[in-house]
Amino acid sequence: MLWYKGWLETRFGVLFMIAFAVFPIALILAMPHANPGPQASAAQPEGGVQFFALYYSIVPLFLAGSGIKTQSAQIKKGLHGSMYFTLSLPVSRFRLFATRVALGMLQTVVILAIAPCTIWVIAIRSGARPDRQDLFLLFAFWVTLSVCASAIYFLGVLLSVFLDDPIRGMANMFGVVFLYGLLSKVPLLAPVNIFRAMVSPLFTRSFPWASMGISLGVAAVLGLAALRMVQTREY
Repeated sequence: MLWYKGWLETRFGVLFMIAFAVFPIALILAMPHANPGPQASAAQPEGGVQFFALYYSIVPLFLAGSGIKTQSAQIKKGLHGSMYFTLSLPVSRFRLFATRVALGMLQTVVILAIAPCTIWVIAIRSGARPDRQDLFLLFAFWVTLSVCASAIYFLGVLLSVFLDDPIRGMANMFGVVFLYGLLSKVPLLAPVNIFRAMVSPLFTRSFPWASMGISLGVAAVLGLAALRMVQTREY
């Protein structure tokens, strides 16, 4: 029941994120001139391709949820009735949290599969003929993007515990843009630049294991912090 309830509460957000993720493909197909594919992009500065990492990092932010506060606050009517119903369910807050977070992460991973499809469309439009090795690179790109995006996802989870949706959306956007600029401009932080790591399989033809491990570690810390707040907070 919790999975179905979570789906009902997030289905419109999922549809919106699908349209958001597909938009670059529609834009590319509508352009009269072809854009370079993965092989041509590899010869360009990586910063040009990192646009995809920054663009698709918005997806996990808007699909994150705390497991309990799944509805925005109403200015005049107090908390949404669905939240009171959720708190009254005969299940632990841990189970509420785990189910909602797992559902959101699953939705994120599925929608992020559109990102390598965008690269594929760019390659086809440029006249390239991707082979099996290119398919593996796109698969590696999807896996790396999903793993690195987990840190961003759990940042959204943490913020969703104590911020209302309108404020959380602005905080999420500001946080990602600020983090992108910080990691890109500070040379000492280059080894932990998850945005660069997201697209690195297209250039290095290997997984960025260190960056993926750091992302999972950060995601675990943020997730535990969010869980602790959910379990101890008075709603």
